[in-house]
Amino acid sequence: MSVNGFEMTLPMLCTAQDALPPQIEASGAVTLIVDIRKDWVSERAVPEIQPILAHRRSTAGVTLFRVGEPDDETGQSAIERLVALRPHGFVLSGCGGVADIQKFDAMLRVAEAIHGIEAGSMALVAELGENPTFLLSPVSLKGVSRRLKAIIFDSEGLTQATASQAFNTAASRIGAPLVLARGIAVIKARQAGIACYELLKETEKYPGTIREIALADGFSGVVTRNAAQLEALAAGQDVRP
Repeated sequence: MSVNGFEMTLPMLCTAQDALPPQIEASGAVTLIVDIRKDWVSERAVPEIQPILAHRRSTAGVTLFRVGEPDDETGQSAIERLVALRPHGFVLSGCGGVADIQKFDAMLRVAEAIHGIEAGSMALVAELGENPTFLLSPVSLKGVSRRLKAIIFDSEGLTQATASQAFNTAASRIGAPLVLARGIAVIKARQAGIACYELLKETEKYPGTIREIALADGFSGVVTRNAAQLEALAAGQDVRP
């Protein structure tokens, strides 16, 4: 699938490869983001995710790899190994903005050429959260890369990076960095003409409510973190303790 024909399928699930429920592995009705950040530069990452891709190809399900910010040499080698598996694209976690997007774009272009893959085939999703630099850049994302299809907002990563809290109890309101970042994520995405999704917390028990809030704030939807959240959204209910 080329970038031009790429389209995320809702609902969406982001989880580690060892936490995938069997019905999700074989389902094409979900955009699956396989979180391999921990070992993505290691050669052992490839055999660990090959079975998942084999299932997904049979269902034509969209599959993305969630990776960290690469260095120049080790990162390029890792990207080349992963591109050889032909996923639909990558989620760049810890993205710092335009420079990081352009760098990753170039690394993907090299990997595509090495494997004889159509230039620009691999899609790219930038994750805003762990690297606050992304929030401070005044540069528009419009036209930065034709691979760039969406922004994912990671509120948990943002609160950790800023040493803030999601809810400021003393002030009886949502934490200021979180409010600012949510607005910036949506504005940056709309300015660039791309989608924007909110990544739920692993412990979130009210995915339906959060989705309603996200949609009202201008997000395109939410990314679930486990099967319980995914099932709750499908059933139109929240997760029960």
